[in-house]
Amino acid sequence: MNFNNLKYFLTIAEEGNISKAADRLHVSQQSLSEQLHKMEEELGVRLVIRSRPTSLTLAGKVFARTATQLLVSYNEMLDEIAQIAQIDKSKITLAIPSTETPPFLPGLLAEFFTQYPNLEVKIIRINPIDAAKYSADFDLFFSVLPLATDLEHITVFDKDSYVVAFVTELAERVYGDEWPRIEAELLEKRDLGLLRDMPFVLLRNKLEQVVLGQKMIFEDAGFEPKVAFVSDNGELNYNMCILGSGALVATREYCRRRFKSDIGEPSRVRLFPINTNLDPVVIALSHRKGKRLSKADQCFIKTAKQYLANK
Repeated sequence: MNFNNLKYFLTIAEEGNISKAADRLHVSQQSLSEQLHKMEEELGVRLVIRSRPTSLTLAGKVFARTATQLLVSYNEMLDEIAQIAQIDKSKITLAIPSTETPPFLPGLLAEFFTQYPNLEVKIIRINPIDAAKYSADFDLFFSVLPLATDLEHITVFDKDSYVVAFVTELAERVYGDEWPRIEAELLEKRDLGLLRDMPFVLLRNKLEQVVLGQKMIFEDAGFEPKVAFVSDNGELNYNMCILGSGALVATREYCRRRFKSDIGEPSRVRLFPINTNLDPVVIALSHRKGKRLSKADQCFIKTAKQYLANK
């Protein structure tokens, strides 16, 4: 007995007539009658009372109920497998900021490929300012909000905050013997204004301006930063910070992952939480408004939320 047999029997039950069922199934009446007879022989009971209209025996009613359940489960299985096949054949074009690679991206991709080994992810770089302009070129854009209102945003992490990062040698060079006192006060008050004498590494946008978030943080702190180095390349800025050229203001999650030692040794860079009037930092996957997300897109979004929440 196979699923076709179940389908044949249920069609007979629905039509109440073997001839009509045969027409609906595009098989001969004789062939359908033989299939029904074989099912009855296999089960050892009569399933159908051959009258006009055809009716089901008690065993036939039980068989019809169970056959319906089996076919529903079978079709659900086929749909699920088809969805998996669609995912496996899909390709996601993932855009990331041109200024830097998000430090959590390699780990996230590794996790994603573990779950979906046949899925291809193409990485492209786009300046966040141009994200809406080039939204047709990508499926999802990984970035920190805010972005253009022409995009729809799916939050994948919303518990980030700002820190100031620098190596201890730099603080000792700038503040000398006063550093232990300033350090204790910085830890207690989280006031960036305590570091007004510190040189800073700044990130600028394509318009040659310091990015808005950093600018607003310094305005809140009440001072204009001393510029040690400025570029539009976030990864270069992180390296300049590691080398002691200046302090860096960025999100805690980015800094925590960026400055994590790959060889298990403590990082030279210290992270100090700071108070700001800015809203909590939101990391999102954004896409063109009205875009229908593919199954692959949805799986990537789900994986990103789980990965960032657990790491």
